[in-house]
Amino acid sequence: MDRKYQKISYEMFIKRNWPLLLCGAVLILGVTSLLMYLIISGNIRKDASAATSEAIEGMSGLVHRKLDGVLVSPDQAELQSYAVMIDNSADSGLALGSAKANLAIEAEVEGGITRFMLVFDESTELDEIGPVRSAREYYVDWAYSLSSVYAHVGGSPASLNLISLLNTFRDLSEISNGKYFWRSQGRAAPHNVFTSMESLKLAKENKGWSNGAFQVWEYSTTSERGDTESVVIPYQGGFKVEWKFDGEENKYERYQGKKMQKDADGESVTASNIVVLLTEAEVVDDIGRLDMRTKGSGKAVLYRNGNKIEGTWSRRAGEWIKFQDFDGNDLEFEPGTTWIEVVTRSDM
Repeated sequence: MDRKYQKISYEMFIKRNWPLLLCGAVLILGVTSLLMYLIISGNIRKDASAATSEAIEGMSGLVHRKLDGVLVSPDQAELQSYAVMIDNSADSGLALGSAKANLAIEAEVEGGITRFMLVFDESTELDEIGPVRSAREYYVDWAYSLSSVYAHVGGSPASLNLISLLNTFRDLSEISNGKYFWRSQGRAAPHNVFTSMESLKLAKENKGWSNGAFQVWEYSTTSERGDTESVVIPYQGGFKVEWKFDGEENKYERYQGKKMQKDADGESVTASNIVVLLTEAEVVDDIGRLDMRTKGSGKAVLYRNGNKIEGTWSRRAGEWIKFQDFDGNDLEFEPGTTWIEVVTRSDM
């Protein structure tokens, strides 16, 4: 086409369609301005994260890992989980593994002392996990609900009795399986027992345990940013916990005794979700051991993405804990590590 006529055609097109072109330019400018505002303010993270998550999941076939909701390939979504009883007393020194757990449950054991059950996906690589401590009946209940391999060093009479009654329980006590554990020369007993993911996986292989199944939670990245910056867990004395929300990282950082809690390797303990689970407990012996209710239902509060979401927990024998809002809808968790803080005080 002759350049003269081409120029005339462009000019005619512009003259005829200038209202539409002007509207389009205004729309593009408006959208660009809005996106810039959201990026600067940080509010786009939720929508961008959701869109990215959906796009990745749809395009690459990734699925939510059952244990923590992180997007993985389907063959990595339902691997065996390993639950390890971990010391949290002042005499034990810093723990190893608490910053790497996919899931964690904290509850009192006796005398106001709390203990962790750290749960790891089989894909995790950890050379040291510990100090490993003894079992309690309520922790056995939770580990059984997850079909986890349960690593511990002996336990209370009630917990050992319950383990003996659970024929399909994947029990791994150091007392009878010492080759999968070792005792550190650098720590005093009983705070010196350690294991590793390699040892735990070897135990599963040697014992012929198949991968266990459990109910899963709902995961979503579509939660809007909230303004709840702190979660206080009123454990006694130096065991009082505060989780502080880091909006930039969209993570909660753990503080105990007013100090940021870190693994022995220096990594900070963080979580994507904090769940406060309210139940009842009573002292059952002279040592101060507790009988804690793990079945039935009660109050629960989920903290994610700076939001406080009140609801309920419920659990039937052998099943994993379910969390719902007051209308009976399953609560949605942020993909990533969850810490369940079990409390027995009604002021929560």
